[in-house]
Amino acid sequence: MPQLRIIPLAVAVLVGCGDHHGSESGFVAEEQWISESAYEFGGALDGDALFGRIHVRVAADGQRVFVLEPFESRVSVWTPAGRRLLDLGGTGQGPGDFMFPYRIDMDESGFLVRDQQRFSYFSHEGKLLRTVPNPPASVGYQGFPITTDVLLADGSFLGIPNIPASVRLGLWGDDPMNALPVLRIHESGQQWLLEEVYTRNVRNLTLAVPLGDGYYFAAQPYSDADWHLLDRETGSVVVARLTGDDLQAGEVELIEASASGETVWRRRLGFRPIRLGEVMVDNTIDGLIKAVNREEEITPGILGGRSARDLAREALYVPEYLPSLAKFVLTSSGEAWLQTRERSDSLSVWYSIKRGNEDSPPRRVLLPNRFALTDATATHVWGVLEDELGTNYVAGRRLVPSS
Repeated sequence: MPQLRIIPLAVAVLVGCGDHHGSESGFVAEEQWISESAYEFGGALDGDALFGRIHVRVAADGQRVFVLEPFESRVSVWTPAGRRLLDLGGTGQGPGDFMFPYRIDMDESGFLVRDQQRFSYFSHEGKLLRTVPNPPASVGYQGFPITTDVLLADGSFLGIPNIPASVRLGLWGDDPMNALPVLRIHESGQQWLLEEVYTRNVRNLTLAVPLGDGYYFAAQPYSDADWHLLDRETGSVVVARLTGDDLQAGEVELIEASASGETVWRRRLGFRPIRLGEVMVDNTIDGLIKAVNREEEITPGILGGRSARDLAREALYVPEYLPSLAKFVLTSSGEAWLQTRERSDSLSVWYSIKRGNEDSPPRRVLLPNRFALTDATATHVWGVLEDELGTNYVAGRRLVPSS
């Protein structure tokens, strides 16, 4: 049985231009929109905030902006104009403290913060109403722990099995695990029950480069595994399916399943496929080689006499076309926002689709490359804007129909 070593390094992916290939399904019809600057705050040394890494969410009415700072264990609430309303948290395990918070959800009566240990529910005025711990560590899937990201109104959880990459890839001699479930976890009497909500494709999710008696693990840069997002408000999982015998190149199928496993909405979209060119692949392999060679410098002979290029090329999954999606976001406006691989000058190309609607054309929205969208209302997109010095700002941009 091999000794496995997970090396937490990132792979630099340099994407160049590819060949375009028309899909038989045709390109989706759309309205085209742009955005203009409306709100921006943070970053000023003498101002009300200086943000590092942040995640931004906004209430559906657009009147409260929630800023989550994981490394500061802090959540702050602001008006769109940048006036601070609340400042909560601090690192710790006491009431109102957080241990690396990473998710925030809102509803009519308050907001819920998820950290590594529990869920903390606050009123809109910042009063801690209750905390709910994770399910017991004994609750697992095939002997592995479950990451529960969402606490539903009925007290049940939605989560996914946390299975090491080495096990998923079959590196211990077992068959690879190419499909894994999204689970509903709930307590019934004296026992915890697991119910499968959706089975998602995780094939080609992770690459493994053999290094001596271990492996270098990283995300496959061109993975066409399913994307999935959990929605507390609707109690559902929304999946973006990128591959399958029934999907043509460039097609994406959106599927929404309730916590009971019932499909409540699905929508298929056809985007223009972009052929994965050799220049892109070579650039990606170059990034992998740098990471692998760093390990060779630390542990001479770890490559076993093989070239870093050959090892990297064998580990890299290379489909014929680039996966259609670069990012996938569910927003307060009840939409799914999809960033594609298209480029328009210095702008990224997004499509917004109203969930539950199977017929209306998506909006095609052009956003600045430096703007990372994390939420949207009916009138604005919200997210993080990074300047040339790497300073992060909370930014709200007004959506405007293109002339």
